[in-house]
Amino acid sequence: MSTRWIPEAEDLGNGDIGGDMDSPELPARVVWHSTETGNGDQAFDNVASGLIEDSVQPHILYDPTTDRLGQFGPLDQSARALRNDGDIRTNRTGAACIQIEVLARAASPFTDYWKPGPNFAALMKAIRSWDIPDTFPMGDPPEYPGDSRRDRDTWENDGGHYCHANIPGNDHGDPGAIAPDALFNAAPGGGQPSKPKPPADGGIGHYQVTIDGAAYGPGAYGSQVTRVGQALVAKGFGSAYSEGPGPRWTDADTKAYAAYQKSLGLSGKDADGIPGPTTLHQLLGTNAMEFPGNDEVSYGASGPQVLAVDQALIRHGYDSYLSYGPSDYYGDTTRAGVRAFQRDQGWSGSDADGDVGPVTWQRLMQ
Repeated sequence: MSTRWIPEAEDLGNGDIGGDMDSPELPARVVWHSTETGNGDQAFDNVASGLIEDSVQPHILYDPTTDRLGQFGPLDQSARALRNDGDIRTNRTGAACIQIEVLARAASPFTDYWKPGPNFAALMKAIRSWDIPDTFPMGDPPEYPGDSRRDRDTWENDGGHYCHANIPGNDHGDPGAIAPDALFNAAPGGGQPSKPKPPADGGIGHYQVTIDGAAYGPGAYGSQVTRVGQALVAKGFGSAYSEGPGPRWTDADTKAYAAYQKSLGLSGKDADGIPGPTTLHQLLGTNAMEFPGNDEVSYGASGPQVLAVDQALIRHGYDSYLSYGPSDYYGDTTRAGVRAFQRDQGWSGSDADGDVGPVTWQRLMQ
């Protein structure tokens, strides 16, 4: 069950900081900030009072030198630490958008000198209760005041950890180049395991896998999940769904996939409902996908066909162009990867423009 209030945190203010989330169907995420102040108890009290007075409260205030932890409001409600991105209320994006202000300065990343303790472990436990993965979808936190990536598509669709410097519509550069491994290793049990041991008794699996650069299994989110669900329904394995397949992997997806695996003659841990490369490619017909048309796989397009292009680029070794992982939006990174792939085919000029034509598609999907 997702944590609303962290028992180990002291109450700050009256608990009323925001309202309901605008897009609870999207994955939960965390945003890290730095207060640009000193630390210690006096600074903690002063900053807490100032945030309340200015009505810019985050959810959490944390001191990396004393392990002191305070909470302004429930994690399932919005906070007030971000600017809007036009009409998009960034504080209200996702099932949860947990804002953490750390008593630190962006120019001196707090993970270089911090002393995490049981309160930080409690904070990370609460974060993980929202199925927020140990990842920074926009890449490692940038140095202050270096260049910051603010990709709207990634921010909207990908759960994980973000810096204030990553949020569209915002111009701050905090919290600086904090070390993701330091954050995750200080959490209960260290970093999240990439694949817990599957059940040996034929039960359903409760772990995620990554295939062709995309996540599958409980908590995975994205158009690739919808595509799997739709394929399962089309093949007659939709009885587990009370509603149509969606972009978040649920127990219904696991049960439907297990039924599909059993139909192939698999059993035991090979039919636990978690995809493997062979069964997934067989389900989706990955190697026999028809060319969707130029407009569907060119700059600015979006959809599962674009995700297939990104996954194919990774499969062919062009993952350096997609360092933030595959997505279903055809932006600059996809175009750069496709252009490099085309040039490696010996093409040039308009034949290597970064958009996918029938021949490029055929070679990518091999």
